Amino acid sequence: MIWIYPEQLFLELKKELKSVYLLLGNDSYLLQESYLNIIKAAKIFNFNTSINLELDVYSDWKDVFNLFKTSSLFEKRKIFSLKFTQNYPVSYFKKNIPLLLSLIHDDLVLIIYIQGSNQIIKSNIGLQYFNKKGIFVDCSTLTYGRMTAWIENQAQHMKLVIENLACQLLCYYYEGSLVLLHQILQNLSLIYPDGNLNFMRVKTVVTDSACFNINHWIEAILIGKKQRADRILRQLEFMEVDLETLLCKIKSEVLMIINIKYGMEQRKSLFNLLKQYKVYKEYHRMLLSRAVKRLSLFKLYQSVGLLVQIELRYKKDYISLSWSSFEVLSAILCCDEKMIFNI
Repeated sequence: MIWIYPEQLFLELKKELKSVYLLLGNDSYLLQESYLNIIKAAKIFNFNTSINLELDVYSDWKDVFNLFKTSSLFEKRKIFSLKFTQNYPVSYFKKNIPLLLSLIHDDLVLIIYIQGSNQIIKSNIGLQYFNKKGIFVDCSTLTYGRMTAWIENQAQHMKLVIENLACQLLCYYYEGSLVLLHQILQNLSLIYPDGNLNFMRVKTVVTDSACFNINHWIEAILIGKKQRADRILRQLEFMEVDLETLLCKIKSEVLMIINIKYGMEQRKSLFNLLKQYKVYKEYHRMLLSRAVKRLSLFKLYQSVGLLVQIELRYKKDYISLSWSSFEVLSAILCCDEKMIFNI
């Protein structure tokens, strides 16, 4: 199965219309944008009838199969969209999807739409069933590294010419807020009819609307960007993000990096180790690869020591988790020089 990002979907649709599209991720804007682009491309090939179903635990799959099998003289080519709810059971998905795919033919386009933290996404269940039948579009929140490509893509569609500094400014102020970013690009196209967007023009209209999540902080830590990590941490604090989740996430990444480094000392390849630890996403593999090369065992042990202190205070002594502890952790994992930290 082809694995792409939403910003690559436009080119794939120009090449060929596939029978199956699997849209997975937590960014509602990217999911909706990808869905509409597929619908638009399918209509060019006379797929003019759309059937949209939202499946929950009470849905009857017999009705779904019957709709797939039903044909009409006037509605020969159809688009089926199946949207799965947040708590949709993995067992139901595993049971029915293979049969559904066996019913696919040239006059059907199937769009499977799964949003949020659904267990189907978390366990990567389902991807095995699609094999070469279609395209998987990863609609997870854009990483900072992909924001530039997304903005340039949007600008090109809007017939705008945007300089690099202006693009970086938009990334800084609107990261994680694609709806607002799209709106600001539309506003800029109206304010400047010549379509030329330089740094000063963009600066006059932007406001700080960045919206971060825990994964953005993890990304900044793995790359080693302390200033960015601190900025994200401040906003996460303002948003009152659950610190226990933050602790669990960073602990998992740090321990994985340590295990990978030990595995490499035993002459195991980085590629095989990432596969062993089920790191399948290309961007996550790249981030971990950089962190493995950048972080010394001294730094990693120092961070583990701090994580142990944080967890013991929280679970044994019932002392609340503090944001200052995570600021210290950022400093350890992002700074190059050897430093001793205490909390």
